[in-house]
Amino acid sequence: LRRVGKTVLMKQIIQSLGAGKHNICYISFDDIDFQRYEIAESLINYFLEFSARSKRRYLFLDEIQKLPNWADLLKTIYDTEENLKIFVSGSASLELKKHKETLAGRILTFHLPVFTFSEFVRYRGMAHKISAKRMFREYELKLITKKERYKDSFNEYLVKGAFPELLEIDDEQFIKKYIKESVVEKSISDVAKIAEADEKTIYELFRLMANSNAQLFEIRNLANILKINRNLVSRYIGLLEKSFLIKINYNFTASVAKQVRAGKKQYVAHPSIVLAMLDYPFEVINTEVSGHLVESVIANSLEKTAFWRSPQKEEVDIVLNGEAGTVPIEVKYKSYIGASDLKSLLKFCSRFKTRKGMVITKDLMKTQKTNHNEISFVPAWTFLLTL
Repeated sequence: LRRVGKTVLMKQIIQSLGAGKHNICYISFDDIDFQRYEIAESLINYFLEFSARSKRRYLFLDEIQKLPNWADLLKTIYDTEENLKIFVSGSASLELKKHKETLAGRILTFHLPVFTFSEFVRYRGMAHKISAKRMFREYELKLITKKERYKDSFNEYLVKGAFPELLEIDDEQFIKKYIKESVVEKSISDVAKIAEADEKTIYELFRLMANSNAQLFEIRNLANILKINRNLVSRYIGLLEKSFLIKINYNFTASVAKQVRAGKKQYVAHPSIVLAMLDYPFEVINTEVSGHLVESVIANSLEKTAFWRSPQKEEVDIVLNGEAGTVPIEVKYKSYIGASDLKSLLKFCSRFKTRKGMVITKDLMKTQKTNHNEISFVPAWTFLLTL
């Protein structure tokens, strides 16, 4: 995804190396003059010729996807040069994945996500990590006296906290314009060019996805709205997923066939993107809409997740398959939670023989024994500090 801090991270790595200046080369392919293969090859060869070959050399290539045939160039350099470490960044993951075979055995890939809530509060100088196993104890010792500040910080995180350049900006219109133009439009433009796809249709599809954030979707319905065939919708959803603009969750079942056939659930990468795409005022986070926004933050912060929906339409928002086993998670972003809010969660626990479940709340923090199950009620901001 764009604007998450890849260039800054590269420059921080450069500063930490302690290598001689003649043994470090940084090239940004955002510069249109460097996007020609011959010029890029000449610049790199110049560096390689005049660097000290007897010592470790470092080559940094930023936004590499803008250079034609870049994988072939890297393969040649890697195979012919010694004592050289190459760092590459790219905003279009599809382009990087497409060339993985060319660079097989030569490349390690790392995904740099948007800012997490933990990173956001760390930037603000606040305690940013607590133990998941000792969560209730550490909440009492470290957080309870500062919970109002954490709640305010969480609201701020929802509207702008994903992108480092926005952390000190408060202008709502600027924030939404920045996210829409610098993040969404450029990301979609990148992936459309690489995949030779219709940029306008992908953008309209993403608007529809933003409008149904944290909800089930049907490819057939999207195809009818966009007036294109279902195979094309499926392909474009795949492109959005590979661009890290959305995450797709499948129904919790052991049958792969059922997962593929059943409805799927999608989450936009961060609530601030939803607010920007739909031009919602920031005050919307204080309404019922906030439930879906918070659910998307939780789902995007976890790995190995699904959702559960029974034939009787009982549904659990998130099912986590982690080291602690299978844990059903319901997002009820409100202060009062009644017995009816727990029905689907308890049904899941009974059906899948799971003893523990979790409810993500607005400010309620407690444990409750119900039908031989232990249910933890945890504020969203507290839960995110455990990750």
